[in-house]
Amino acid sequence: MVIFEEVTKIYPGNVKAVDSLCLKVKRGELVVLIGPSGCGKTTTLKMVNRLIEPSSGKIFLAGTDTDELDAVELRRRIGYVIQNIGLFPHKTVASNIAVVPRLKKWSPKDVDKRVDELLGMVGMEPKLYRNRFPNELSGGQQQRIGVLRALAAEPEVMLMDEPFGALDPITRDQLQDELKRLQQRLHKTIIFVTHDMDEALKIADKIVIMKDGLILQAASPEEILQQPANDFVRHFIGEDRLIRRPEQVLVSEVMLKKPVKIEYYKGLRQGLVRMREESVDSLLIVDNDDIFLGVVDVRDIQANLNNKRKTLQDIMHERPTVNENDNVKAVVKLMVGNGIRFVPAVDEKGHLKGIVTRSCVVNFILDYM
Repeated sequence: MVIFEEVTKIYPGNVKAVDSLCLKVKRGELVVLIGPSGCGKTTTLKMVNRLIEPSSGKIFLAGTDTDELDAVELRRRIGYVIQNIGLFPHKTVASNIAVVPRLKKWSPKDVDKRVDELLGMVGMEPKLYRNRFPNELSGGQQQRIGVLRALAAEPEVMLMDEPFGALDPITRDQLQDELKRLQQRLHKTIIFVTHDMDEALKIADKIVIMKDGLILQAASPEEILQQPANDFVRHFIGEDRLIRRPEQVLVSEVMLKKPVKIEYYKGLRQGLVRMREESVDSLLIVDNDDIFLGVVDVRDIQANLNNKRKTLQDIMHERPTVNENDNVKAVVKLMVGNGIRFVPAVDEKGHLKGIVTRSCVVNFILDYM
């Protein structure tokens, strides 16, 4: 739908804001441009509707070179939403929304129908809002009208330049949800600029990370989180957001580091007391040097309580272990292969270091989804 071919923008003083940029935005795709200040994202956006003219290269809209189109007519084909909204204060909500349809000579009946339809889409009752003025609206409502004005004439493409950046976090989150709902319904081609990575991850079909006028990575949110292209992308996203695959996570990172353990020579009733104190149904058996020996569960003890001479060592059974430096994938494989609920984690010498339970694995998966 929108194609950039070797697009460069150089400002006076040989300042290269955008450097040989190549990008394809598919029809119906929501693409987010993001990067540090001065990376060229807003310049890239504004070159689409020729608010900024490229120094070189080509931009195509629906197969047509935008240089070949009248600039005014081009802009009427493209919706444009900015952070400061830019509503006309002396015009009503309905008149603000209707600006481009009226410029395109729509009939009054079609204009009124479109205004009411759009207001209904964002939960603003037309009878209540169409005749209000911008200063009678909240900041979130004004930004909604800004989005509806951009949608009014059914544009081929929408450009959105940090549209929610000036709003409070709760309103911004609500409008992000609203944009996602509208996009699922309307399937517009949208190029969206933001500085907020959480916003990008939430709304984007594709994220384009830029630095110094260059594209460092252009991929789906999932791919970027799983496979950042380089250290800059990794740090820009933030380590806490990255999706780490099980083979990249060590057992020591997810294990419970204070497992319930007891010495091998203790009696069965001592074992039951420990279970009751710790609210568990299994015990890890160790020797005096904390070497892992085996496992005893409550059923083992119940089956042998009549024999007062037996110790926990006499009734314990073996349990496969993992090294604390193994990865989580190895733990999952061991649990599934042996049908067990937990795996003891040991060091190279067999000392008990922790325990990995099914809930540990589930929590890991949820943390990195």
